[in-house]
Amino acid sequence: MSAAAINVSTAPVGDARVLAGRYRLDGVLGRGGMATVHRAHDLVLERDVAIKLFPSVADDADLLLRHSAEVRVLATLSHPGLVALYDAGSVRDGDGGQEVYIVMELVDGPTLAEHRGTEPMSAAAVSDIGRQIAEALADVHEQQIVHRDIKPGNILTTADGPELVVKVADFGIARIADDTRLTMTGTMLGTVHYLSPEQVTGGPLGPPTDIYSLGLVLIECLSGRAVFTGTFAESAAARLTSLPTIPEGLAPGLARLLSQMTARDPEERPTAADVAAELDRLGTDAPPAADTELLSLPQTRVAPAVREGRSAARPRPGHRSWVLAGCATLLLVGGTVAALQVGGDDPSPRPTPSYPVVQGDLGSALTTLQRSVTP
Repeated sequence: MSAAAINVSTAPVGDARVLAGRYRLDGVLGRGGMATVHRAHDLVLERDVAIKLFPSVADDADLLLRHSAEVRVLATLSHPGLVALYDAGSVRDGDGGQEVYIVMELVDGPTLAEHRGTEPMSAAAVSDIGRQIAEALADVHEQQIVHRDIKPGNILTTADGPELVVKVADFGIARIADDTRLTMTGTMLGTVHYLSPEQVTGGPLGPPTDIYSLGLVLIECLSGRAVFTGTFAESAAARLTSLPTIPEGLAPGLARLLSQMTARDPEERPTAADVAAELDRLGTDAPPAADTELLSLPQTRVAPAVREGRSAARPRPGHRSWVLAGCATLLLVGGTVAALQVGGDDPSPRPTPSYPVVQGDLGSALTTLQRSVTP
């Protein structure tokens, strides 16, 4: 039977569910805020695959058309550092809605969060992981596609002999999830611990968004703990008041690269291609190019706290407006905190951070935000 002739209904075979008449669901690999991932077997091509199954959505022809267009774009992506997309579609459920599914390459290996565990990784290992991820990001950024949810749980690892190979999963899935979650007003896509400042403030997203999140992932691998922890409000607001602290003892070139990747201003971050080239150079100890700009930023990564009293420096008007606008955005999304996958990527307990006390309008906004998201 040809693939075109397969019945698109969902039917059981024995005790297993068969999706779209083709994919036998053999077990759940993981559950997240957006979808459930199943290990499955393609009955036509006789190969094991991974299937991400989204919650049922309204039977909307326009919505499904947008999914099809999105999947066609994602299907053009081909890079060793990306989990391959094989197929996608939707099936009717028993309530008259549609279940959207995506069929992907099955990577037999742990996520980076599971591989890392609770111990810091060596700078050499982290540099190699970062180089592989940056090379994959560079390929897709050239096609104007942004991941928007780079985190350890979306990076899969597998062994190729003695070498560790990493693959970025869920490329573009966040944009598809926008519709499968009924485009809830105020929903912020992404995992709170790895959000960029522009995601927190509701600003425009682009390739620098992924670079910031990758920088946080690499710092976490080097230090053994997440950079921004605590509650939703604490973790999100920290982007507006502090900069990531780079672990001590790193080679100056690596420390400065991480500093630039996590710059608050997206325009100050390097491209994915620049990151990959610099990490490759750092890994081989090659001399830097004479015109490199990656080593030009200072290593200081902690923003000064706002002090009490009249001696405190008055914030620049533009900066104050930007921060307060970000807090306003946080207040709008506070009611949808449950949509964010705050946990699950780091198996170690996360200590509650001690952020500086913020005075004035900003402090009042943050206090209101905290109350709105505290059960």
